[in-house]
Amino acid sequence: MNEEGVPPDDSTAGVLVRLRGLLPSLSVKERAIGDVVLKDPAGVAQLSISQVAQRAGVSDTSVTRFCRRLGLTGYPELRLGLAAAVQHAHSGWRLRVGMQGNIEHDDTAAEVVVKMAHADAGAIQDSVEQLDTSALDAASRLLARARRIEVYGVGSSALVAADLEYKLQHLGLLCSAFCDVHRALMNAAHLRPGDVAVGISHSGRTRETLDPLREAALHGATTLALTNDGGSPITELADLVLCSAGREAPFRTGATVSRIGQLFVVDCLYVRLAQAKGRDAANSALSHAYRAVERHRTVPHGEDGTSEGKEPPCP
Repeated sequence: MNEEGVPPDDSTAGVLVRLRGLLPSLSVKERAIGDVVLKDPAGVAQLSISQVAQRAGVSDTSVTRFCRRLGLTGYPELRLGLAAAVQHAHSGWRLRVGMQGNIEHDDTAAEVVVKMAHADAGAIQDSVEQLDTSALDAASRLLARARRIEVYGVGSSALVAADLEYKLQHLGLLCSAFCDVHRALMNAAHLRPGDVAVGISHSGRTRETLDPLREAALHGATTLALTNDGGSPITELADLVLCSAGREAPFRTGATVSRIGQLFVVDCLYVRLAQAKGRDAANSALSHAYRAVERHRTVPHGEDGTSEGKEPPCP
């Protein structure tokens, strides 16, 4: 992040964020290198490629491949990225919740709560650094003018897909979410130019999400992907990509970590969409939805149940 709070465009920025997110999908040799880097990023930034290879028990060629897996041109760019990441960490911007580290079997409830808070805050922090704000704006413009929007996601990503569906419907957009691959494929087969298909996958490799997105593209729909891995197969199917971030650790699988980062990106997208619609249009859409739902809320004793003047304001 620069002084204005905008993620830097330099390709070396956020190298540790990308590494933490990719770690579960790396090969054995790549993971060994990743462990060395994450254990001492400042120290690795001062080492030669041969020294890093020796620490990880791999060849120099494996380190070069590891760098390319992170989207870097080679080891010199990795060293620059690590140096920048270390300097950024010392700048004081990162959130500090308290106790850090992995959750252990013998942790107390208090320790679990604090570590969970730090991990969740870290997932949002990393997503801030990973998210391309120009892509976010492009996605909001794309969804704002779409004839219809279909969202595909399974597993923990299905929850994020449902959240996106809910938020877009609040704004009066025609949107449906699918977590069943058969229904998703049938839906995608009926899309056409002017429609938008959104695929949500933490790994970017889930076939149940990739296949409907591919089918939608075949019929002329514009495709949007939300993923943790900017180099995964889903990005090859998408016209536009939004990247979230999340750290894997014991007791915190992708089902929890990835969802935090993804939901954060969805929230940002929702607010930008509301802004793009304009205050009057967005307020009108939100008010209609609010009034419709308000009728199904329990009326407190002694009140007449009216909700006039209580509509939530547009972001």
